[in-house]
Amino acid sequence: MRILFVTNNYTPYSGGLISSIDSFTQQLRAQGHDVLIITLDFLGEQHNDPDYVVRVTCRRRFLYKHNHMAIPYKPTQEIIAIAQQYKPDIIHVHHPFLLGVSGLRAARLIGVPCVFTYHTLYEQYAHYVPGPSWLTQPIIEWLVMRFCRAVDGIIAPSNYVKNYLYERTVLTPIEVISSPLRTIFLDGKTKQGKWAFVTKHFELLVVTRFVHEKNVPFVFDVFKKLPEYVRLTLVGYGSEYENMKKLAFDELNLPRDRVRFIFKPEQSELIKLYANANMFIFPSQTDTQGIVVIEAMSQGLPVIALDGPGQRDIIRNGVNGFLVYSAEHAALMIKVISAHGDLYAQLTAGAIKTAASYTPEYIVSRLLEFYETLRNNQ
Repeated sequence: MRILFVTNNYTPYSGGLISSIDSFTQQLRAQGHDVLIITLDFLGEQHNDPDYVVRVTCRRRFLYKHNHMAIPYKPTQEIIAIAQQYKPDIIHVHHPFLLGVSGLRAARLIGVPCVFTYHTLYEQYAHYVPGPSWLTQPIIEWLVMRFCRAVDGIIAPSNYVKNYLYERTVLTPIEVISSPLRTIFLDGKTKQGKWAFVTKHFELLVVTRFVHEKNVPFVFDVFKKLPEYVRLTLVGYGSEYENMKKLAFDELNLPRDRVRFIFKPEQSELIKLYANANMFIFPSQTDTQGIVVIEAMSQGLPVIALDGPGQRDIIRNGVNGFLVYSAEHAALMIKVISAHGDLYAQLTAGAIKTAASYTPEYIVSRLLEFYETLRNNQ
C-alpha cells in the first residue's frame, strides 16, 4: 500500500504526535508498505530528513516563544502535485487545519480516502490562539467538527475521543487505534517488580512537555506530601521548563537533593531514566492518549495518573497502576505501593502485560484493516 501522511508538526519538533508518526512509519515500511510524509519546511537546508520526508515550500520562517514556525506558500497546489505523482492509496492527515485541509482537497481530487487522526482536543488549546477564549473556543470546535464530517474516516486514540465525537453528531466512521510503542522501548530488559525498600530511594519519574496544559504543578503538590525516601525526576522540554524549575526550587522550596530536572535527553539516556525509576506519574488531564504512560509500562513502571481522557483506556486500578483524583489521593497511593512489595510486583507485572498489546506489529495491523475498509467503501 502507498500511504501519504500529511502533518503540520514534524522534526525539529518532538513529542507524542511526532513519535506516533515515526512509529507508524517505521513499522509500515518494515512490513513493505510505502510511506511518504509531507510537512512544513521549518529550517530550510538545515533539515536532515530521510528520503521519505517532503517539505512544502515555506517562504516565511520564524521563532515564536522559542518554537519554530513556518508559513507555507500555496500548500494545496504543492500537495496535489505531490499526490498526483506519488499516487497514494490513502491520504492520512494529522491536523484539521493548514496542511490537513490541503491533504483533504488532494484526496478528493485524486479520488482516494482521507483519514484523519484526532490527536488533540483542540478547543482546550484555545489559549494559544489570539483573542478571548469564549470566542475562539467555539469557533475552533466548529471548524474541527466540520473537518471531521468531511473526511472518510477518523482514528481516535482513545474511547473518550470516539464518544466525544459521537456526542457532537459526527457520523464519519471512527476506529479507536492508539499509537504504537517506539522500537527503543521494545529492545531493553524490564525490571521484575522488586526494589530494596530500605537500602535505596523510591524514584518517581515524569516525562512531559513543560507547558500549561500538562499540569506539571500537580506533581509538586503530590511530592510535598511524600516521605523523604521518595525522589522525583522531571524530564522533557517546553516553554514552561525554566518557570517550572523556578516554581519548584524558588517558590515551593523543594529540596534540590531529591528533585531534579533533565532537559530533552537523548533516547539512550531516556531509556536509562526509565530503568532507574520505580514509578511513573502522569498529571495531564487534556491528553487524548497517554503515549508516555505506555512507554513507562513497557519498562515495568506502575503508573499513578490523574484521571483524564488518554489514561482511562490504559490504567486499571490495582492491575498496572491507579487513577487518582487529587494530590492527596496520589500521595496516599504512592506511599501504599512503595510500602508493599507484593503490590508493587503485581503492578509491575500488570504494566508489562499491558504494554505488550501496544506493539507496532499489532497496532499497525489494525490501522491497515481500517485503511482497507475505507478503500472498499470508496
